[in-house]
Amino acid sequence: MSRNCFLKPTRYWPLSKHRSASQHLWQPPASGTDTGIRIHNCIAREQVPLILPNDTYATWYTCGPTVYDSTHLGHASCYVKLDIIQRILRQYFNVNVVTAMNITDIDDKIIRKSEECGKGWRELSGLYESEFWSDLRQLNVLEPNIKLRVTEQIPRIVDFIARIVEQGNAYKGNDGSVYFAVNKCANYGKLQKVNLADLTEQPTEDGEGKIAAADFALWKAQKNEKEPAWSSPWGAGRPGWHIECSTLASMIFGQRLDFHAGGLDLRFPHHENEEAQSCAYHNTQQWVNYWLHTGQLHVKGQASKMSKSLKNTISVGEMLQQYTADEFRMACVLSNYRNAVEYGDELMQTSRNTLKRFKTFKADCLAYLSGKKPTANVETSEVLAGLQRAQQDIDACYKDDFDTARSIGVLLEQASAVNRQINIASGVEAELRLTTSSCLDAIAAVDNFVQQHLRILGFSFIEDSKTQLIGAASEFDLDGLVEDLLQSRRLIRERAVAAKNKELFRICDELRNCLRQHGIDIQDHSQGTSWQFSGGKK
Repeated sequence: MSRNCFLKPTRYWPLSKHRSASQHLWQPPASGTDTGIRIHNCIAREQVPLILPNDTYATWYTCGPTVYDSTHLGHASCYVKLDIIQRILRQYFNVNVVTAMNITDIDDKIIRKSEECGKGWRELSGLYESEFWSDLRQLNVLEPNIKLRVTEQIPRIVDFIARIVEQGNAYKGNDGSVYFAVNKCANYGKLQKVNLADLTEQPTEDGEGKIAAADFALWKAQKNEKEPAWSSPWGAGRPGWHIECSTLASMIFGQRLDFHAGGLDLRFPHHENEEAQSCAYHNTQQWVNYWLHTGQLHVKGQASKMSKSLKNTISVGEMLQQYTADEFRMACVLSNYRNAVEYGDELMQTSRNTLKRFKTFKADCLAYLSGKKPTANVETSEVLAGLQRAQQDIDACYKDDFDTARSIGVLLEQASAVNRQINIASGVEAELRLTTSSCLDAIAAVDNFVQQHLRILGFSFIEDSKTQLIGAASEFDLDGLVEDLLQSRRLIRERAVAAKNKELFRICDELRNCLRQHGIDIQDHSQGTSWQFSGGKK
C-alpha cells in the first residue's frame, strides 16, 4: 500500500443541495494510509479514497442475524459478498482486517416464534445460531475474529443507554421505554436521503410512548411477565435492536470504526440509527468512516427481495442440494457487491459454466506441464505480455470499489489465451517437436496467477476437494491411487486398440464413468491421460 499522510485541513464531501450543510458531510480520516482503493460512500454519494488511520490493522463490524429461523440465500449472499471483500483486503492489499459480528438472540421475532413452536426462546435462538455458523462454513465464509451474543452483554448495553440519556439525547417515554430523540442529532439522515425536518414533524400514533414518530427505542419496557426481561434504571425490559450493534462495536473498537457492513435494507433505519446514537454516545460527528451495503437477492420473476416475512425464501441447505458453494460464490462474484442479484437457474448455470472453464484451464495446464499434452509452439512474448496486462488490470479492478465481475473477465481472458495456445495440435513429427518453444515456465506463471486470484476470491480448489474426499485419512495417497487406476486403464485401452476389441473399449468407458460418479473427470490425450476433481453435482 502507498503511504499518504494527510496534513491539510479536513475535506468534506457534499450530499445533496436541498439539505443543510451540517447534514451533508462525510469526513475522511485526517491522516493515515491511502490504500489506493476507491470505495463507494453512501454519505458522499460517490467513490472516495479508502484511508486507514491505523497502520497495524483495520476494524470491521458486520451486523449479524436475528436467529429466529433458518438462514436463507438473501442473508447468505450478503455474507459471501462481504467475505470476498475481506479476502481481497487481507490477501491482496495485505490489510490486517479485524472483524466482529453480533448475534441478536433476543427480539420480538424470536419471542413470537418461540410462542408459535412451543420452544423456549433460548433453545430456539441457540438452534438457529448453530445452523447459521454451519451454513457459513458450508459456503466457505470465514468466521469473524470476534463473535458476540446480545444477551451476554446486557449490562454494557444498559450503561451505553444511560450515558446517552445523561447527555440529554434520549428520554423515558410514558410507556416505560427509553427513546432516542432524533431532533437532537443535527446530521440525522445522512446515510439515506432523509430530511430531518420532515421526520420530526410526523405525528406519533395513538398508544405510542415516544414524543416524535422518528424517535426509536433504545430500551423496550417489558409488556407482560411472560416476556423475557432484564433489570435497568428505567424498569424491566430488553434492548432495542439498533442499540445492540452500537454498544458491541464500541465495546470492541472504541469511538471510531473503519468499516461497518450489512445488507442494503439495513441502511435505513438500522444503520442510520446506529450512527446517530453512537455519535451521541462518543460526542463526535462521525462514528463509521466507511459503510458497506450489499445489494439484495431476488428470486427471478419476483420483484421483492428474499425475506422470511414474505415467505419467498430458499434456505442454504436447499440451494446446496442443487448447486455447490463455489457456484453460489461465483454468482456473487459476477455481480458488483452493491448490485442486486437475481437468483435463478440461468444465473446459476452461468456460474457453473464459468467455474468449468477455470477447471478445464487448470486441468489443461497440468496436462501440458506434466508432458501429457503434445508440445505446442507457444509464443512466449505473447503469454508474458498478456500476463503483465492482466496483473495491471486485476489491480485496477480491485481498486475500483472491489469490481470482482470485471476481475473474473480478466482471469477468463488469460485462461482462454493460454488454452488456445497449448491446445493447438502441432502436426509435426516427434523429432521436430524439440524445435518448438514449449514455454513451460510462462504457462506455469499464468496458471499460478489465475489460481492465486481465484483463491483470493474464496473459491475451493482441487486441494480442498481432495481433503473433503480423503476425510480423516490424511496419509492416504489419493493421487497415487488415481494414477494407478489410470495406468491400468491405459494398458487395457492399448490392448483394445491393438486388437480392435469393442468389449475392452466398453470397459474403459465404464471405468471413466465410475470415476466421474466419484467426482473425478479424466481426459485422454495423445501422450497420456490427465484427471481433475469435477466438484459438481451429478
